[in-house]
Amino acid sequence: MNYFSHIIDLEEADERGRPTSFSASKEQCEQIMEVFDLLDLKSFTVQSQVQLLGDGIYELNGSLNAVVVQSSIVSYEPVTTSISEPFTVKLMPSEKRMADYETTHPDDDCDVYDDQEYDLGNLALEYLSLSLPTHPKLAGESGDHIEFEENEKAPSPFTALSDLKKED
Repeated sequence: MNYFSHIIDLEEADERGRPTSFSASKEQCEQIMEVFDLLDLKSFTVQSQVQLLGDGIYELNGSLNAVVVQSSIVSYEPVTTSISEPFTVKLMPSEKRMADYETTHPDDDCDVYDDQEYDLGNLALEYLSLSLPTHPKLAGESGDHIEFEENEKAPSPFTALSDLKKED
């Protein structure tokens, strides 16, 4: 998913000590729309702050904000949804450290970084995919009961043949 890659230097971000943000470009929005089958992606912004907890473990706090347009599962009309999703991820320097940490902290989200670098863009896409409505509907729409118009069926030609045979 390198079309929305945003590599951050963890050490530098920790030393900066303040939140940073970035937004998807028009081209990136188009690629995200295609991947997630969206009608439109009006905005996609990520804010983050990094803090060194010690022993090579970083805590990444952030949020993503997006305005997405999907098709209603009932009427196929456009449905606009605002998404604001906070996240906290513990970042470990190795797979083994992450496995050990997950054992002692099963409820924490964690991931691995390499050479003090981490791809925050890919993490944001993961959280976006988890935050998208799975059954978007317009206000007042209900998927419980959908009415279809009944069309009068033309008589089957086989029925007409069957009727002729009965007359003989």
